[in-house]
Amino acid sequence: MEEIKERLVRYGKHLGFDLVGITTAEPLKQAQAELDRRLKAGISSSLASGSPAERTTPALLLPGAQSVIMVAMAYSVDPQLYVQDPQDNLPREELEEKSTTPYRGLLSRYAWGQDYHHVMLPRLSQLAAFLEQSIPGTHCRVMVDSGPLLEKAMAVRAGLGFFGWNSCLITDRFGSWVFLGSLLTTASLPPDPYRPRTCRECGRCIKACPTGAIIAPYVVDPHLCLSHITQTRGTIPEEFRKPLGNRLFGCDTCQAVCPHNATAAWGNHREFLPHPLIGSAPRLEMVLGLTNRSFKATFGQTAAGWRGKNTLQRNALINLGNIGHADAIPLLAKALKDPSDPKKVAAAWALTTIHTK
Repeated sequence: MEEIKERLVRYGKHLGFDLVGITTAEPLKQAQAELDRRLKAGISSSLASGSPAERTTPALLLPGAQSVIMVAMAYSVDPQLYVQDPQDNLPREELEEKSTTPYRGLLSRYAWGQDYHHVMLPRLSQLAAFLEQSIPGTHCRVMVDSGPLLEKAMAVRAGLGFFGWNSCLITDRFGSWVFLGSLLTTASLPPDPYRPRTCRECGRCIKACPTGAIIAPYVVDPHLCLSHITQTRGTIPEEFRKPLGNRLFGCDTCQAVCPHNATAAWGNHREFLPHPLIGSAPRLEMVLGLTNRSFKATFGQTAAGWRGKNTLQRNALINLGNIGHADAIPLLAKALKDPSDPKKVAAAWALTTIHTK
């Protein structure tokens, strides 16, 4: 099995995975106990699927699972590689500069480029096919943030990295700027050694969080986390609107201040460069003017598109209120007539904020 493992790791890196680690399919017992505790305390994420047992027991997701292959791809691509493709055929006429508000909203770095699910899943499927051909009778299941498995904890056990106080997985080479994927298999492969480590425990992430969402080392309350809040549907509670600032989708604050990321290497995956028509900080006026067609052709191709146009436009309205310039008033007044209640609430709040400045 050692030879098959070596070939598998080589093929995984050939497919573009920067890190490949292997661990057993034994349940993550400590992680399950912690998930149970957080569920009872009301600090579990509404975006996560599966029970604590399903999230920590690979055999419940793939009967007969013996091994878990964890992979990572770095998404911190050097922006100097960014070159807009003049041949793109997206509906540019709907996105051109039209006038008044050059104000921009920030996208979390993970949402700059192509949707990582679409980049990683086909490659993981190829890796699974390689393993099934190498060991006839083997069964596999692949996931990229698309199943219950607690991928960060499994990646730590597979030797890919360690947890930061902000609960992010931190790798030695790329810091926390990585996407994770998992391949469950009935093949029994030699596991990589688990290396118990901690981050520098400097506390910078805790101090920097605008809403105090990191309530203890390694514990994030998702109901306070701005990244989580930008992705939830409905009306954003008023206490989070000011702290949102001009964050359009996601929040990188705790990662940006992390010293492990200060020396992280760039990745080399052009797929994760900023989308040529929206970049890393799109114009808020453009966001509010998107049709279903232009949303699908732009944000719909990124990880920021999964919650839909209304959620992103609701966030953009709050962003304009926080920026606070009067020339945004016509856009906000128009949004008061929108059929979406969360957008109307956001627009009314933004108008009040601007008028009281």
